[in-house]
Amino acid sequence: MIRNSATMIWRWPLALAILTCLGLTSALLGEGGIWWGLSWIALAIPLVVIAIAVHRRRRA
Repeated sequence: MIRNSATMIWRWPLALAILTCLGLTSALLGEGGIWWGLSWIALAIPLVVIAIAVHRRRRA
């Protein structure tokens, strides 16, 4: 039971951290074109998730 709860707690933060690292890596190592677009998307998704979480917390 403890293992499942830890998995439930860390699943989304870990996914957002991996997505952020991939976005930063593609921005630094990509040679323009599609890589910069992918990096923008990968770096924007965590910001959107944070904005949604803040908005939901303020409503409650």
